[in-house]
Amino acid sequence: MANVKLTYFDLRARAEPCRLLLAYAGTKYEDERLAAPWDNMAPWAALKPNTPWGQVPLLAWDGEIIAQSMACARFLAREFNLAGRTSMEMAQVDEIIDVIQDLLNAWYSLYHAKDTAGQQKFLETNIPTGMGQLEKKLESRGGQFMVGNAFSWADLHLFFYVTDMKLMANKAVDANFPKIKNLVERVGSIPNVKAWVNSRPASIL
Repeated sequence: MANVKLTYFDLRARAEPCRLLLAYAGTKYEDERLAAPWDNMAPWAALKPNTPWGQVPLLAWDGEIIAQSMACARFLAREFNLAGRTSMEMAQVDEIIDVIQDLLNAWYSLYHAKDTAGQQKFLETNIPTGMGQLEKKLESRGGQFMVGNAFSWADLHLFFYVTDMKLMANKAVDANFPKIKNLVERVGSIPNVKAWVNSRPASIL
């Protein structure tokens, strides 16, 4: 079994997709958590010069260091056979991931800018549009899974997005999208995923 360490702040945010993948696979790893920079800058200031790009998360896998959150998560998805079974499925998984990341990154920008009016508008317009597009794609592929009629990282990432928006914005973004809501509930009932969500440290992001 690989020797694995994941380094990030004591937050969900950019590292949680990796933590969910590791949890799903039942992989033991060191979950190294730095104090959030707004709580205590010292641990991050000490580590930052020794990181490849001046960013976290970092994934150490048998001594190799991978940076960039989506590169880390994509590597894990491949290792755990969740990245798609063919080149086409891999592209379709990436497509769904990228749509979700666009929504997430826009939300993070508004959140960090403390733009409450922008957040409200985003919740009322952009998110319903994006969720409607995802629901339509899910329906077109049989209604059970986002890609290939089989569980993949796309489903796990959709679960992450919907459940995290509930925690960050107190908004059930899947409320009007029954197929997504059902999929999120099914992913959340996977024993390893459920156990991680129920036991992980609480955080604001």
